[in-house]
Amino acid sequence: MKLIAWDFDGTLVDSRPLIEAGMAHALDALGQPRSVMGEWLKYVGLPVEAGIRNTFGPLGLDYDTVLKAYRSFGHADHEHLMQPFDGIPELLEELRGRGQRMAVATSKRRVPLLRQMARWGWEAYFDPIITPDEVTHGKPHPESLEKMQALTGLAPEEILMVGDTPFDLDMARDAGVPSVAVGHGFYSQEALAACGPRAYAPDTAALRDILLAYL
Repeated sequence: MKLIAWDFDGTLVDSRPLIEAGMAHALDALGQPRSVMGEWLKYVGLPVEAGIRNTFGPLGLDYDTVLKAYRSFGHADHEHLMQPFDGIPELLEELRGRGQRMAVATSKRRVPLLRQMARWGWEAYFDPIITPDEVTHGKPHPESLEKMQALTGLAPEEILMVGDTPFDLDMARDAGVPSVAVGHGFYSQEALAACGPRAYAPDTAALRDILLAYL
């Protein structure tokens, strides 16, 4: 495998506490019940704009009003709520030491992504980095991985996508890229298996074994 393409939130980093805190703030500001949180979490892995439309459009709430409430939380001031999953920093360092090339395909915008990567010294680990700022169509559309192929000159089968959501795996399938599902994110093994990954890793130790078998 010439390139491992990582998702970020829910795959490398446990961002659920930050995501839930931000949405709880927004729901309170909008006067909406906390029960809406469950619907919001169904769309984690999509660009936040798509998640807002899917969650709040059926409730009749104005998109701009919801987005303003969500952003008023001040996510940058609460990024201490995010931490890498156990074993991920060590795995990334090991892969890098073995000369494995790595990239990121994420639904997070570039500015917060780079800021968060810098917390753990990961800036130089990934190239290319594809965010919604570089594509017209976000996940699950295959454009992110198609752009990655164009930038690297690699064929689809030379890339391995690692992600925790059906949106990651559907993107990979539609781009002709093999994938590995991780189970420490937001979705069940059954939901991920339906998207046809090559393998499923319930934790970082299992993921390490899978990835090293590809090297």
